[in-house]
Amino acid sequence: MKTILSFLTLITLLTFTTEQTQAQAWERHATVLSIGFGLSDFFHVDDYYYRNGNRNYGYYNPRTGQFNLQMEFGIHNYVGLGFTTGVGLRRGWNNDYQGEVNIPFGILCNFHFYQLIDDKASKDIHADKLDIYAGISAGGGIAVTTYNNDYRRNVPIAFGGPHVGIRWYFTEKVALNAEVGYGKSLVNLGFAFKL
Repeated sequence: MKTILSFLTLITLLTFTTEQTQAQAWERHATVLSIGFGLSDFFHVDDYYYRNGNRNYGYYNPRTGQFNLQMEFGIHNYVGLGFTTGVGLRRGWNNDYQGEVNIPFGILCNFHFYQLIDDKASKDIHADKLDIYAGISAGGGIAVTTYNNDYRRNVPIAFGGPHVGIRWYFTEKVALNAEVGYGKSLVNLGFAFKL
């Protein structure tokens, strides 16, 4: 037990240190875990409404509150590849549709252009604290929709599109993270951790 407490204390000290470093916020071989909350708009492929005459097409895009988990791995000085997943929830708007729970899973690719600008700039633009990037994501998943009388349906979901984001490292390894875009999320706010 003493060893576990010592290890946790050491990890805490390393994570929340406030010492200045010369490293960039994004580097080749970096590994970044991001946790956030946001709003998503996944494409649902479902002919339930179409068959019942309530819709013109067999798809819809309900907005859901989303808990997001992302992992990104550096493969180049300015490029990272990774995955995204999470859990989304939505409450129904009428007596027929009671709501849904969705679980997406997909891939992402980010270009960390602020690091490129810093490498070319002649003055310090604080790239050790700031990481601005643009990327693209694509994936799918499943949504469990609930209707009246506890009738549940499994509906496939899909997503894809661009996003832009910013990370501000207030310590060497912990950052505030914000993203906007279309695909894995419309908006996402949370924290990023360098591993």
